[in-house]
Amino acid sequence: MTKIKETPWWYSLLWFTGLLLFKFLFGLKIEGKERIPRKGAMIITANHRSYLDPVVLALLVRRRMNFMAKEELFRHPGFGFLIRNLGAFPVKRERLNKLAFKKALQILKEGRILALFPEGTRSRSGKLGRLKEGPIRIAHHCRVPVVPVVIQGTEKVLPPGKKIPGWGKIKLRVGKPFLPVSSPEEREKAFKKALKQLKDEMISLGANE
Repeated sequence: MTKIKETPWWYSLLWFTGLLLFKFLFGLKIEGKERIPRKGAMIITANHRSYLDPVVLALLVRRRMNFMAKEELFRHPGFGFLIRNLGAFPVKRERLNKLAFKKALQILKEGRILALFPEGTRSRSGKLGRLKEGPIRIAHHCRVPVVPVVIQGTEKVLPPGKKIPGWGKIKLRVGKPFLPVSSPEEREKAFKKALKQLKDEMISLGANE
């Protein structure tokens, strides 16, 4: 079986076009990009304020990201086909179902990037909401680093309820990657500690600003 190329040429073309467009229209700035591992599997986690967030987050690195997206987005055949080819796969909003979990593990096993929004939904207040343990559990299971990222400005460019983007500045800030590890006896305690570490790092990056 022929292995699918992680980042095909057409994705690279779209990526470069999107990067130039967002730099021109929204003054996109990226801080701390050097902290991101250059290769290998990782989980990139970010706060979620706008429907623009997946697009902006995908501009962080040239490699194709693989997003968990709510299953409702895949019900329209045309749009579902598009986002699948861009790296998204469906997940139930309330819980991480087995198929989505297996897909996430497969992505990381192949050395690719998994992108997650641990809040599970957009924050209406603009403040960081309660984080789910999914990213920590997956990272622990696969022994891959978690890379905290904060997105700023998208809530002004495309706030909830708006369909057409307005004007504004967008910034991505990358935190220090960490590897959630623990002994089997202290796993649950370690998950809570790692989740707090993730939340504290995201807040320090400006998730509540």
